[in-house]
Amino acid sequence: MARKAPPTRFPDAVAVSYYREIKRLVDELGKLTLRVFDEQIKEQIKLYQRNDSAFYKTDGPLDVIQQAIDLIKALSLGIFASSTVKEIATRFLNSLNQYSENIARNQGKIKGIDPTQYEPWLDEYMRSSITENVSYISTIRDEFFPKIEAIIYQGVKNGQSIKEIRDQLVKRIGMTQNRAKFIAVDQTGSIFGQMTAKRHQEMGVNKFKWSTSHDERVRPAHRALDGKVFPYSDPPAEGLPGTPFRCRCVAIPVFDD
Repeated sequence: MARKAPPTRFPDAVAVSYYREIKRLVDELGKLTLRVFDEQIKEQIKLYQRNDSAFYKTDGPLDVIQQAIDLIKALSLGIFASSTVKEIATRFLNSLNQYSENIARNQGKIKGIDPTQYEPWLDEYMRSSITENVSYISTIRDEFFPKIEAIIYQGVKNGQSIKEIRDQLVKRIGMTQNRAKFIAVDQTGSIFGQMTAKRHQEMGVNKFKWSTSHDERVRPAHRALDGKVFPYSDPPAEGLPGTPFRCRCVAIPVFDD
């Protein structure tokens, strides 16, 4: 007869906290971008769009616009400083690991064991996961600038109004915030899913029950897996719960007497 394990719950609070920390960097980058746009770039757009060719050299305003974009890039290095990004990623991994440990200990009590007492795999896993998340956060900045440069230069050359160009920048900042949310949820699910699987198997659990978040955001393929039991040695095509992109499903251990 199988014994019922304490539930595995998705670490929503950890994901929200991680998102807020990344979003803070994105918000600062967005404010910097709009401030430089308002203070330096707007006037150059007006100059470029004037028909009085004697008033300026054709390439003059574009040169100043590029200088302003370069200024945003330079100042953004302070926002996305390597030490800051690593601290955010480290806090996230530590919080997620602590959450996973607490659940594993409670579930391990069914067998009278603590699967977190000896974990030779954990240090290397934590280091590699921190490095990976540092890369994800840093990529947000790297991907931001080609987008805003295209918005500004195409807008200027296509004769768009200053308001139209600024609105597109605001939209791009919003899309970058969405990217931060994707990273936070995706990495929380993926890493938590891998930690859960490892700790379950360390306590001798060979099978798990797939459990969704039971809300309207669950994808159909995962809704079909809800409540089904799988061997860890032969998971479904979707992989382990939490590991697909932005998956909030979890694995509940199945203990067999």
